[in-house]
Amino acid sequence: MTPQLNVAIAGMGLTDQGRHTGSSGRELRRQALDLALADAGLTRPDIDGYILIGASFEDLRYLGLSPAFAYSLMTGGASPTASVLVAAGAIATGQATTIACVYGEAYSSAPPKLLPHTTGGTERDIRSYSYGYPYLYGMVGPASTYALAARRHMELYGTTSEDLGRVAVVERDYACVRPGTQGYGQPITLTDHQESRMIVDPLRLLDCSRPTDGGAAIIVTSDERAADLTDHPVSVLGGGTSHAIETWWKETMFESMNVDRAARTALGQAQLSIDDIDVAQLYAPFTIAVLMQLEEYGFCAPGEGGSFVAEGHTGPTGSIPTNTGGGQLSGFYATGFTPLSEGILQMRGQAPSSQIPDARTCLVSGSGGNGGIQGSWSHATLVLGADR
Repeated sequence: MTPQLNVAIAGMGLTDQGRHTGSSGRELRRQALDLALADAGLTRPDIDGYILIGASFEDLRYLGLSPAFAYSLMTGGASPTASVLVAAGAIATGQATTIACVYGEAYSSAPPKLLPHTTGGTERDIRSYSYGYPYLYGMVGPASTYALAARRHMELYGTTSEDLGRVAVVERDYACVRPGTQGYGQPITLTDHQESRMIVDPLRLLDCSRPTDGGAAIIVTSDERAADLTDHPVSVLGGGTSHAIETWWKETMFESMNVDRAARTALGQAQLSIDDIDVAQLYAPFTIAVLMQLEEYGFCAPGEGGSFVAEGHTGPTGSIPTNTGGGQLSGFYATGFTPLSEGILQMRGQAPSSQIPDARTCLVSGSGGNGGIQGSWSHATLVLGADR
């Protein structure tokens, strides 16, 4: 039997999320930590483990922490989801009891890095957006990778641009009634999607997310301690990881996000099937990622993602409400903390809009990093449970 994790999320802090906020990434991390500590009823001395999503070795001094360990964790968009598993391991081995997992970035407030048409641009700048050696042949940025995945899905299953567009419309429907999202008060139609400009064929502007500034933090501790700290702990029922580099060796690149192992491990620990999941929060900075994950997790059959969304299954009254805060397309982009934070809110029954009644289980995914080739993402899955 797969061992249980026996950890819970006792506190969460989420700063305002937006563009050109003027705050630095470090300051956003401080704000998020303050909110998470207040939420859990804890103080800084209570934190004996620190996991930073990214790399900033001066955070501890600025944040005023004195933990037993401080890790920097970077596996792209899978990092926040994976940080919960790392925290669970540290707790299980006695390295810490109460761990803060913290993220904060100021993408739109920082000076631009990628300046290929000016003397300020360097090879190093461009390679930071390259995701492996294909940058030598002009593949720069994640949109080109997801565009290839979308094109392959179209070739295999007959998926259309309209199928992608319906994903964007559903997520905007969630976001347009959620204060603080990028899409608040701005509904879109399928026609709007089809008329938005092409970014990387076949992905249009409304198929794509854009980075936002913001901070997020969670406090991970044992089930028992979480129950003492808060009336609304969120149990981590299961977690798993996988890596899509396998598709490179199988010559199936862009056909799969390779979620199978992560899903099997997470659901096995939770002792649940995919049919037991009430709500899904998926890491999906592009519309095609929603369709691929709906299919690969088993919410619908391969190739049926487009019709599944068209039939309303991912909407608020559907069989699996998905990205209920607007996701990364229309909510905000805080890497893997976008789906994780919404999953926590749903399990607490505290979503400020689109709260799914009686939701007791939530699947959260994270995806990112690479194995040296475009599309070879890490993947991480959590199954969260409500304790309310």
